[in-house]
Amino acid sequence: MGESVHVIIEEIKKGNKEKFLLIIDKMTPLINKYVRLLYKDDKEDMHSEFVLSLLEAINSMQYYKEDGQCVYFLSRALKNKFLEQYKKSKQHFDAEASVEDEFFTEISMDQPVYDDWLFHEDLKTMLLKAEGKQAVILWDIVFHEESDAVIAERHSVSRQYVNRVRRNFFNLLKENYYK
Repeated sequence: MGESVHVIIEEIKKGNKEKFLLIIDKMTPLINKYVRLLYKDDKEDMHSEFVLSLLEAINSMQYYKEDGQCVYFLSRALKNKFLEQYKKSKQHFDAEASVEDEFFTEISMDQPVYDDWLFHEDLKTMLLKAEGKQAVILWDIVFHEESDAVIAERHSVSRQYVNRVRRNFFNLLKENYYK
């Protein structure tokens, strides 16, 4: 089963820095979740930022005698780092965004709506990654809900191309949200 988190942290505090790798392994699922949610940033850099925040959290821990409290403290530190990085990322990349829609600006940050808001931000990010006609076609598919024939005629492409763009996008959504 492995060592308890509080025992590992106690050894790290005593100077056994190799044990830090065990903490990283235990917290990797949460780190990966936050890295995935940060849009447009370099994933490796973000992963490193979260690992550093884990190290800072461990160094600042005063009480580390129970696993539950240790895990809560570390997960809280990761969440705070995520929120900080998300604000920076959003401010930086919103200035560069070429596609704006009132739909995204009217979302409140209440907790019940927060998850939907993150999904919409991810959706917007996916749309912004597309280029050229594909981006315009995706925008029509997602927000205007038009048929393939109408979109194909408007953009002078084949219906098959529009259908392929639609399928690829929905497969991407499935991969990201329905694993």
